[in-house]
Amino acid sequence: MGTMVAIHLSSSLLWRERLPEPMATHWSGTGVADGTGSLATYLLLGVFTLVLPGILVPFAACAMAGSRAGKPVLSGLGNGLLVSIAGLFLSGKVGQLDAPQALGTRMNAPVLIGALVVAILWGTGSALLIRGACPPRAVPEPATTAEDLSGQRSLAPGSAISSTVRGSAWFLAFLAAFAAGMAVVAVLEWKDSPATSWSLVPGVVIVVVSGVVFMTGQVVADDAGLRAYAGGFLKLLHVRPEDIEMAEAREITRANSEAGARATAARVLLSSSAPGQVSS
Repeated sequence: MGTMVAIHLSSSLLWRERLPEPMATHWSGTGVADGTGSLATYLLLGVFTLVLPGILVPFAACAMAGSRAGKPVLSGLGNGLLVSIAGLFLSGKVGQLDAPQALGTRMNAPVLIGALVVAILWGTGSALLIRGACPPRAVPEPATTAEDLSGQRSLAPGSAISSTVRGSAWFLAFLAAFAAGMAVVAVLEWKDSPATSWSLVPGVVIVVVSGVVFMTGQVVADDAGLRAYAGGFLKLLHVRPEDIEMAEAREITRANSEAGARATAARVLLSSSAPGQVSS
């Protein structure tokens, strides 16, 4: 973040005499400047756009300190996003050099393409570096189980049962068709408006990443309760043992409410009647 902010500020001040006043602060989908502002506004806009994700992404990555997969993915996406944002501002700035007025100028396509390539390479490289620095994920040893007459199996305290789940094929097909459609539009628009084509790249990346994250998941049951993870690292649900006990205390049953049905299902998966017992 600091490097990208420094590039944004230093290049703006270095080319100050060659840039129009007011400067372009907004570009249409075709890459043509259609909004202007003062140099101070332009500088603050760039700094704010870089600092906000530069602060939020590391906090989100640190919150996933126990995930060997989540931290590198978030960090890589954050680094790539910062380089992309700085590249957009730099591309618009180069397109305004020595122009009589900012309105109507275009983003510089070579700078924009180069920034996107660097963003992909740096995001991927940083994710791999961070993944290599993360400690290996501790995988609990499978517990020795013994079936009893109630259909339950005993689970040694401190052990866990985990299962991988997968999304519906129709949803995966929808995401693939959507991404393919955006890619086709980008190819068709390339000749008339390269900037429009490149503006669709982040959307394609978001769809692909969403497919990777939400088409697979993991369900874990242990002493801490029942948890569901999207992509194996993004926690979506955590049912704690005390939540189940509270539902039981209120006498919520499957017969009288949908919430009761969910509580009953959770109780079946994580039995609180005996320590360390999980339904088979």
